[in-house]
Amino acid sequence: MRSLIAIQEGQISIEQMRSLETVVRSLYAEHVCDEKLTIIWNIAARQHTITDRRWSRSSTVSMEVPDGFATQRREAFMLEIDKSWRAITGQHPDQVSVGAFDQSRYSDILKGNLTRLSPLGRVSYLGKLFSRAMFAKMRHGMLITHFNQ
Repeated sequence: MRSLIAIQEGQISIEQMRSLETVVRSLYAEHVCDEKLTIIWNIAARQHTITDRRWSRSSTVSMEVPDGFATQRREAFMLEIDKSWRAITGQHPDQVSVGAFDQSRYSDILKGNLTRLSPLGRVSYLGKLFSRAMFAKMRHGMLITHFNQ
């Protein structure tokens, strides 16, 4: 299972990211399943995102759940992620977006993003993505990529 978390550069410290990753994994195991969860942090360069006509400080947490995951369990899980996230980051409720998508739909979304690129663009994008993520894994113990950098 996978999770993609999008934040802005400088918004959350490495220590907070580690705490958030621990909480997300724990809540995932408690509410969804004990299958391994791969978390990738996608950090946008400062001032590359806007929310309500201001430089964004929002966080987006998207996660893959098994197909047919019950709506009540999904809602309880997302609410716990939101509550825990805001407790660690101090963000306002309007600054946190949490989504739990069925596995088949999540795969379609990720594949759809790649189809927008040419074959050479896909190779370039995936090469940068994986090399940056692996370097961050060695340095910080987490998979971190950078968007627009």
